[in-house]
Amino acid sequence: MPLLEDLVQELQQRLSAQSSSIPSSAAVAEAAQSERINVTLPGGVMEELKRHALAEGRSCGNLASYLIEDGLRRHRPLSQNDA
Repeated sequence: MPLLEDLVQELQQRLSAQSSSIPSSAAVAEAAQSERINVTLPGGVMEELKRHALAEGRSCGNLASYLIEDGLRRHRPLSQNDA
């Protein structure tokens, strides 16, 4: 268990090195790596998203996030298309 003890000790050192004040909600929100958006989907798109999510055993939000990320990876920015 020396590895676990080392990790605990390192964590304790890092925590004691940080200020003891509790961050504000705004600071926590600003530091978050994920953000939320609201999207209005046309016509039967939501129903299609629900069907796909159910078939894959995942939530609609998780599938939508994956599809957006995949779409962004597939499409290069316009500045790269001109090169």
